[in-house]
Amino acid sequence: MKFATLLYIKNSNGDYLLLERVKEPNKGFLSPPGGKLNIEEVESPVACAVREAFEECTIKSHPNDWKLLGIVTEKAYPNVGDIMIFCFEYLNRINTLPEDSNEGKFKFVNPDEIKYANIPDTDKLFIWNFVLDNKTNLFSIYIDCDSKPYKCIIEQD
Repeated sequence: MKFATLLYIKNSNGDYLLLERVKEPNKGFLSPPGGKLNIEEVESPVACAVREAFEECTIKSHPNDWKLLGIVTEKAYPNVGDIMIFCFEYLNRINTLPEDSNEGKFKFVNPDEIKYANIPDTDKLFIWNFVLDNKTNLFSIYIDCDSKPYKCIIEQD
């Protein structure tokens, strides 16, 4: 199993920072920035969020700048396999788009447009529902990508 973070970063208008990916996984789709935990270094999920925010977005942050929104476990995610994703919200706002990188090109997307944007199926069907509706509760969901249609089990909300 792989472990990763997704970073939900907003501007002062409440629009989300998304990356049009040029690499797998999710090549060609819009996705929040993030990346895999360095398991060999025993990196914590929040340390990964801090590192990935800097590497992908040049955002200098500290662990207390991040709030854990939820945990998503996906069985047999296409081009990845089994993965557990820690979803973090950045508690500060940014108003300048990060520069394009070897990961892709950034853009801000209004929350009302996210469900209509070119985002991966499991994000559209499940994950964004929890992120956009999240008030204070930590969520945990399990998505079986082997089944068609995808099967999602809400473990806690």
